[in-house]
Amino acid sequence: MSYHDLPDDIRTRPLHEAGLQGDVIDLVLGIEERRSGAVALMVCDEDDRGLQPLVLSDLPEDASVADLVRLLDLLLPLVGEAGGAILVGRGRRRGLLPSDLDRAWHQATIDACARYGVRLLGFHLASPYGVAALPPPLREAS
Repeated sequence: MSYHDLPDDIRTRPLHEAGLQGDVIDLVLGIEERRSGAVALMVCDEDDRGLQPLVLSDLPEDASVADLVRLLDLLLPLVGEAGGAILVGRGRRRGLLPSDLDRAWHQATIDACARYGVRLLGFHLASPYGVAALPPPLREAS
C-alpha cells in the first residue's frame, strides 16, 4: 500500500474497518521497522480519526510486556483525557501467526486501554509478509 492508495477522506474517516486499520498499519510500519520489532501507535481523536502516528523502532522484537506497559502508561493518560482511541501495530521479523509474547502484548494493551478509558480500535501484527489483526476484546466481539 502507498499513500496514493488511501481513500480521499482518510483524515475525516473513523478507523473502524479492519481493512482500513490494516492499511494504516501497513503504511506506518515500514519493512525494516517490522523486521526490527518496532511498535506503531496511531493516536486517534474522540471520533476515532487518525491524528498522529508514533513509531518506536528501538524496541527489540522480544521486548517484554513490562516495556510495553511503561510506554502505554506514558501515552494513554493523555489520550484518555482527550476521549481518544489508539490503533496498534507490532512489527515482526517473519510470519503473522501470533506468538505467546504477541498475545501477552495484546492483552496488556487491552488492559491498559481499559485502565485509562481509551478505546482500542485494533491490534495488528505486521511482518514483511503483510498485516494481520488480532481479535478484539471478548466484550466487543460478542
